[in-house]
This record gives sequence, C-alpha cells and structure tokens, in this order.
Amino acid sequence: MSSAPNLRYYRIGTEGGLDAVDQYVTTDIAAFCDSLSALYGNLMKPTLDMFIFTAQLSRSLGFFGTVMLFGNYFATASILRAVTPAFGRLAAVEARLEGEYRAGVARVGREAEEVAFYNGGIREKDILWRAYLRLIKHVNSIYKIRIAYEWTEDYVIKYMWSAAGYLLISIPVLLKKRRNVGVQTRDAPLVPEELGAPGETPPSHNAVAQRTEGKRLNTTCYNYISNRRLLISLADAGGRLMYAYKDLLELAGLTTRIYTLLSTLHNLPPLADFTYPMNSATSDPRVVLGGAQIRPPKSTEVLVSPLKIKVEKGEHLMITGPNGVGKTAIARVLAGLWEADGGVVERPERGVKGVLVVPQRAYMVVGTLRDQIIYPHSYAQFVAAGRTDAELMEILEAVHLAYLPSREGGWTTRKEWKDVLSGGEKQRMGMARLFYHHPKFAILDECTSAVSTDVEGLMYQHAKDMGVTLITISHRPTLIKYHLRLLTLNGDGSGGWTETRVGTEEERMGIETEIESLEARLQEVDRWEQRVREVATELGVPIKF
Repeated sequence: MSSAPNLRYYRIGTEGGLDAVDQYVTTDIAAFCDSLSALYGNLMKPTLDMFIFTAQLSRSLGFFGTVMLFGNYFATASILRAVTPAFGRLAAVEARLEGEYRAGVARVGREAEEVAFYNGGIREKDILWRAYLRLIKHVNSIYKIRIAYEWTEDYVIKYMWSAAGYLLISIPVLLKKRRNVGVQTRDAPLVPEELGAPGETPPSHNAVAQRTEGKRLNTTCYNYISNRRLLISLADAGGRLMYAYKDLLELAGLTTRIYTLLSTLHNLPPLADFTYPMNSATSDPRVVLGGAQIRPPKSTEVLVSPLKIKVEKGEHLMITGPNGVGKTAIARVLAGLWEADGGVVERPERGVKGVLVVPQRAYMVVGTLRDQIIYPHSYAQFVAAGRTDAELMEILEAVHLAYLPSREGGWTTRKEWKDVLSGGEKQRMGMARLFYHHPKFAILDECTSAVSTDVEGLMYQHAKDMGVTLITISHRPTLIKYHLRLLTLNGDGSGGWTETRVGTEEERMGIETEIESLEARLQEVDRWEQRVREVATELGVPIKF
C-alpha cells in the first residue's frame, strides 16, 4: 500500500496488468509459505539418509557395485523426469482460475443490490458456474495426471529399485572368491590355536576347515542381511526424495506467481511529482496544466490535446462535455493517479489540505460514523487536531445529514455504511469530508449527481463561502452559475477543447448557438416520425408514438 507518488496498489491493475491481485496477496502467498516450510522434511532429511546409506553400502559392494548403484539412481531420475508432468505450470493455472472464481463471488457480493435491481441472478449464476467449471475441470485433470504419474512413480521405486537392489547386494555373495580347503593328513602339525584346551582331544584338520568355512559363511550372511536392511532404508529415502520432486515443481509454479507479483510491483516506475510554486509559503496556491496531453496509461489514444489552463485561487472552473471524452482523466492527472504526457502539472502540496478529489462513487470506510467524515484521518489524528463532535454536527447540518447520529445510534456506531446509506446520502457524506478537511482546491467529479438540485446548490455555495476553489466536472447546467470559467471538451475524437468565461458575450453566444441547434432538431421531429411510419408500413409492423 505504497503512498504517493508510487500508488502501486492502484496502478498494479491498470499499468501492471495483473488481475485478481487479492488472489496473489492472500492465497498464493499462503500456499507458497506452506510448500516452502514442508520442503525441509520432504527434501533435506531424505537427501542426508541417501548419502549415509549409500556410503555404508559402498563398503560392501565395492567399486563395481557402487557404480551400478549410482547408475540405478541416474536411470530412476531419468525415467521419472521423462514422465513427470509440468506440475509447476499446472499449479500456476490452478491459482489463476481460483482467483477468477473468487473475484466473481466477491463481485456478486459487492454489487448484490444492482444485480437484484436488474433481476440478474440467473445471469450471474451462469457466469459463476462457468468460472467454477473451468476451475474444477482443471483440478480434475490435475488429479488424473497425478494418479498416472504416481502409479509410474510407485512402480519404478518399489519394483525397479527392489530388483536392482537385490541384484547389487548379491554381488558380494556371488562374485567373492571361495577358498578351497582340502582334506588334511594327520601327519601335518597342528598350530597352537588348533590344539584346544588341556585334556581335550585335538580336532582333526577337516573339523578345523569346516569351522573356518562356517565362520566365513556366517559373515557373508550377516553382510547380506545388513545390506538388505540398508537397501530397504535407502529405498524409503529415495522414494521420499522422488515424491518431493513433485512438490518442488508445485513450489516452482507458486514461486512464479509470487515473482510475477513482486516484479510487477518493483517495475512500476514512480509517477513524476508535481511542480510546486517557488515560494509556496507566500504565494497564492494555483493549479496549472501547461501543455499537458491527457491519455490513459500505456495507451496511445489521446483523450485531451495539450491542455493549457491556469486556475488561481477563487477562479472556480467547471469542466463539461460528452461522456467518455476525458473529463475524469483530467481529475486523475491533477490528483496524481495518471502521469501527464509532456507539459507541466503544478498544484499545491499533496494531501487533503492541498487538492481533495471527491469522486462520483463515494467510498465508505470500515469504521464508525465519525470515521466516515474524517477519512482518511484516524480518530487519533482527529483528537490531536483538537476537533470536536460539535464541529462534525455543524458539517452534517451543512450537507443536510444532521439526522444521521440519532438515527444510527451515535458517532461510535459501526455498520456496513455502504449498505446503510442511500446513494444521495453517500454523496453528501463525501461533501462532508470536503468541509471537514477544508482544502485549498476541490475537484468535484459528478459527486452530487444523486443529490437534489436545491441541496446541491446549498453545498456548492457553502464550499465557496469557506474559500475552497472548485474544479467541477458535471453535466448539470444549474451548476454553471457557481463558477467563473467553463472548460468544454469537444468530443470530436481529436481531443479538442474550448475555454470561456461564464457570463461573457462569448459564453452567451455559445448557449444561443446550442439552443438554435436544439430547435432545429426539434423541427425535424415530424419529418422523422413520418419516415418511421413509412418504414413500419412497408414492414407491416405496428408502431405507436
């Protein structure tokens, strides 16, 4: 949640191109940590066991047996590597599909009222069902691939390793040279060790030979049993190590997801900072767009051609024009969310005391009723500034929301305010934040579209009386009288614009020209109605006006 001028939490979706960022931040990181923490038990201990058991077996197997043992390792690893699916890529795709499904569920919960108004439950269910089917089909395909892989893995480790292991431990038994012990005559002298204890009958040479041969056979059997136990332990360690290979591939897929998130965040360049007045402490604040071209991030589409406007203190500006021509884009550039293409952007210091943007869709923070007014300040900052609830009540009276504390149960009441307040109440709450923070400039982006015109006019006049310079984006002609200048975006596809002063001859001529254009269109209504009747008659379709 980096602060200005980076704003990575806002730009990672628009400029970074990452969708469902919450999936990266929550589920993917948790799965990555779980997989990484299990890596020691699944990888390190089996590796140490294999090293120890291999060293012990090498003493009994000799050089030839050791070479065959490592050849078995190589053959097993080659077979499993050849048949191992791309578990890393499959895990990454599963995480992406899960993120899409979670985002769809969250969207329905967030926009439940709008969906209910349109009676779009069936359509939303179909969208979620398709997302769920994509996810579950992918998960089922992973299970099928995993079953086939684990069958192959078990066969190689259990049967191939067992057959190769028994062959290896039989080498000392089958290939070791046997000493030929012949029948000895009694004329040969006995060594002292063969005489036995005093009073005992000396053994014959054949009995000594049989005893020596028995000791050798006992040693061979002991070595065989010991090697067999080492082989069983080695097979268990090798099996766990081979099973860990699949976990490593899944960890690699999750690592790719985390790396994508981190690299995208770090590769977002910081936005260019604003130009501030040289003597900001003594000079009057102003907002300047000097030859700045407005276009979306990572796009060549020009919304507004090089814009040259200067808004001094008290020179209220209204921006109007058709939909989709770039009015809100100007607000984003002035707020520092988008970077201007060339030119100079000058404005007061960052923060709510400099330029405060009030958007059309009011944001309701999680917290108390008091928090809705003082946002983005906390209650501790509210107390430290010496503000009181009585001031907040005066602000609510200015926006005609004085009834809220008594209706909702007081200033400390916690509710889901985005669902409790109506659209008009939420927009008036946005204006209450403006009056609380009292910035030098306020950019009002259709922030009173759901408010009645009488209350809207009172709030605009109150903001002007407070000394706040207004930069308003709106279609309502009734708001023109609260401004001194009018910036009109043409909407002809070339990014053209015109600026006039409200109340001048030029502005009146523009209004008269628009009125004449509308009257000319109204005069053509009868002709177009007649044409519609002719077409309906030819098609045999009834029509009503």
